[in-house]
Amino acid sequence: MGMKSIRVGRLAGIPIGVQPLWIVIVALITWSLGAVYYPDLVDGIGPLAAYGLGLLSALLLFASILLHELGHAVVARRNGVEIEEIDLWLLGGVARMAGYPKTAAAELRFAIAGPAVTLLIAAIFAAIAAALPSSSPAALRALVDYQAFVNLAILVFNLLPAFPLDGGRVARALIWGRIGDVERATAIAASIGRGFGFGMIALGIAGTLLGAVGGIWLALIGLFVIAAAKAEERGLHVRVAFTGREAGRLMSSPAITIPADLNVAAAVENYFVRYRHTAFPVTGDDGLVGLVNLEAVGRVPAARRAETPVGQIAIDDPALVIDQHQDVAELLERPAFQRVGRAVVSAPGRELGIVSITDVNQVMRALDLASAA
Repeated sequence: MGMKSIRVGRLAGIPIGVQPLWIVIVALITWSLGAVYYPDLVDGIGPLAAYGLGLLSALLLFASILLHELGHAVVARRNGVEIEEIDLWLLGGVARMAGYPKTAAAELRFAIAGPAVTLLIAAIFAAIAAALPSSSPAALRALVDYQAFVNLAILVFNLLPAFPLDGGRVARALIWGRIGDVERATAIAASIGRGFGFGMIALGIAGTLLGAVGGIWLALIGLFVIAAAKAEERGLHVRVAFTGREAGRLMSSPAITIPADLNVAAAVENYFVRYRHTAFPVTGDDGLVGLVNLEAVGRVPAARRAETPVGQIAIDDPALVIDQHQDVAELLERPAFQRVGRAVVSAPGRELGIVSITDVNQVMRALDLASAA
């Protein structure tokens, strides 16, 4: 998920974002329900009403997914793991953690929380469907039936033991608890996940060849599962490698800083072009102001760069300012660091340092070479 999400609000204090492709998925669901599902089940329904119900159904579906992720978030918080944001995207949602479960039991509780919420939602809609009198409008019955069915389908899919789906995380937690090694447990769970992914691709291709429209979606989900399992496995490998390593040992110091009152045009020429870094700390009379990166520069119209001070566009995020004893593994989990790729190391009486994702990758390559030797 390389695309940046668009913040749309907060729920239980957690920022909620949507990926741009989420809008495409909402449109596709609206179109399929409005063109086929509701016209088939509701006699005489007009196009406007059918597509309106399709949109409502799509939004209710993603509201259910949001509650699913909120279930993960609440339980994670109770186990000492903060959730920095929840994103709705192409295939559903994801709760981004600012840490990670430290025990197999905590991982198990976190993993089952989302499916438990989805089960409750499916049960509520099923109960409503059962309680609706026969005289109920066909459109209402179709809406409720769809929500009961789609939440049940999400539940079944999520409980497949295909890491990193929730079922795969449950499997990893159980294996982790049994063997006591989270890396080995992740490797086993990821292998199972890849097996399911290849199975989905095979079924999807076969279904497509036989004329099933959903076959291509199943194949794409299989590709996602394989890629995500590999990414999770690699992510844990990196996390284990950097746990206990302090930022002070990786940082570049002294950091090259940009004065807050320098205009953006001069900063581009004298810093970004000259030093070829993608971000710099910004300092003013009172010390550190924040970080400025190429993305922030790009948001300033070219005609205004000569009159816009760098301090005005600096990213002022406390998550990107750390001390020299900061655990690098924890830093790597921060969504802010993942977005910007740099953090400023600040210590009283010392010059500023900087830790970049480039530094982390170089150290990781060295560690991999050392372990392979």
